[in-house]
Formats: sequence, C-alpha cells, structure tokens
Amino acid sequence: MHDLLMSKVREQFDGTTTVTTYTNVVKYIISGQIGQRYDTITIYNQSYEPLAKITQISSGIIPRFILANHQQEVGSIGLSLKLHELLFVNNLNWFVLGSLEKRHFQIKTVSQQLATATPSKDQRLLIKISDTHQEPLLLLIIAFLDRWEFIAHGHPLAWPSIFNMPAPRLTPFINSKALKYLPKK
Repeated sequence: MHDLLMSKVREQFDGTTTVTTYTNVVKYIISGQIGQRYDTITIYNQSYEPLAKITQISSGIIPRFILANHQQEVGSIGLSLKLHELLFVNNLNWFVLGSLEKRHFQIKTVSQQLATATPSKDQRLLIKISDTHQEPLLLLIIAFLDRWEFIAHGHPLAWPSIFNMPAPRLTPFINSKALKYLPKK
C-alpha cells in the first residue's frame, strides 16, 4: 500500500488535477470535464500518455458513465442524486462508498479494500492505494467523484434535483376578477 496526493481541480470544468507523491513528484495528470453527454475525463502518466478514461454516455436524472482502460471498456457506473454515495462499478465488481460533501471515498471488492481517499488540511485528497496494478483506474474514479461533487453542489449547470429545490408556493386558484368580491379588511 502506498500514499498519493491529489490536488483540487484548478478550473471548474475543464481543469487539470495532478496526482503527486509526498515529495511532490507528479505521477499522474487528470484532465477533462463532465456534466454533458460524451464529456470525458482522462488520466495520463508523466509522459502524457493516456492510461484510462471515463466517458459520460447519458445525462438526465441518473447519468451513466463508461470506464475504459487502455482504450478497452472495463466497466460502467451509474450515479444517483444522493450525496452519500454507494456506487457499483459493473464488470469490475467494485463498490464505491463515500460522501461527496465530505470528500471521503472508499473503493473495495467484497473481500478487499482497494483504495481510500480523505481530505487533507491543504484541500488535497490523501489517497491510499493497495492495488497498484489498478492504480490509474482507482485514481480516475476518485477524481471523477471529486469533480462530480462540484456539479452536485449548486453549479449553475447542475441538473435540477427534487431534493435541493425550494418548495413550491401554493396559491389559491383565484383570478384577478374574483378578488373584487372578497370582503375588505
């Protein structure tokens, strides 16, 4: 198991995130955007060669995303509207647990913890990875959820949610002509 640090997104949608070691050596670069259909987030190595990507294939209330490793589809994810997440990565059989608000994430199989992410004092995510073979995919999922938090918390382009909209005001069905017949105070 080893530790990495992931920076916060520099730009709102099309920003770059760097993944570094404790000695601030850049190990991975994550770039791209999400929120619209066919948007993609890609993770690159130090030589800027693409390793894995997440592509949004549908939008709406429950968007879907395809996860690819070295140009080969390896899984898919569907998001929910809740802020405390339990996601399942199809085909890889990974569970993603966490809270978008608190920026705490865990990726695990039924029997093994693969990665955890917790916020540090300097706004970066401290990521502990136990499966280095799947490291780019694990980092990409964590970066994806960290970016999704930005969309889910009131960005103007965020999808409307019945859970965060103000309650509608109920008014009686009275037209303006009927108001003149009401008793005056």
